[in-house]
Amino acid sequence: MCVLDSFQFGGPTNVPASVSFKVRWEATGRPERRGRGGEVPPTDPAAFLGRFAGARSTGSFSGFEVGFSFKGSGDTDRGYAQLGPERNGTFLP
Repeated sequence: MCVLDSFQFGGPTNVPASVSFKVRWEATGRPERRGRGGEVPPTDPAAFLGRFAGARSTGSFSGFEVGFSFKGSGDTDRGYAQLGPERNGTFLP
């Protein structure tokens, strides 16, 4: 994706830059139902419906602009990831 780097947030100097991201998500278990939908008040954190499975994600990223570049990769092996569809907001009046 093409972006502009200003060296300072909202600064006056802009230079062309580019960033790339590639992320892969893969479920590691069976999906389980989560949420309570309309059974709880709309402000309750459980006011959604979904099916989520534990997951593993891996990714790589890179970026460059005049005189500067970076690249890296990572995964969720030491963290946590979930994968699945969710419906929220449909229970609000």
